[in-house]
Amino acid sequence: MKIFSVLFFLVTIISCNNQETIEKETTIINSDTIPETRTVLSSRPIANLIENAGDALNKDWAFSVKVYQTEKTFHFIMKVKYQELEAVDTLKIPNIGIQPVVVLKSGKEKFSCIVGFRDKAQQFKEYKKVRVENNQLKISVLKHYAVYTSIKK
Repeated sequence: MKIFSVLFFLVTIISCNNQETIEKETTIINSDTIPETRTVLSSRPIANLIENAGDALNKDWAFSVKVYQTEKTFHFIMKVKYQELEAVDTLKIPNIGIQPVVVLKSGKEKFSCIVGFRDKAQQFKEYKKVRVENNQLKISVLKHYAVYTSIKK
């Protein structure tokens, strides 16, 4: 038991001493650069993707993904539809110090969509995948993102 206590103590000390390395590799942002709530809220989708999913009897059926703003700047509502199936999911974009830009890209499979956002370098960051599997809507998280803020004394 003493060995485990000594190992835990050593790991804790080493981790605390590596703090400068973590700060050098982490993007530091001022959390007050972007307001947490929106003053103007659009009722129209800010991003959408639509694919025809109709057949001979139902020509107007579609696979669609639409993203809407909420009152919170970094939170969005995603409405998905395939034929007569509907689903609603949430998106929470990390605050990276810029206004969030949600992007929808067609997936590799038929009736699929990659939901993501643009970072400061305007690079697309994958976040969720929406797809139809066995005539069911499926939404899965592809990657997790986190932002760390640091206060320098």
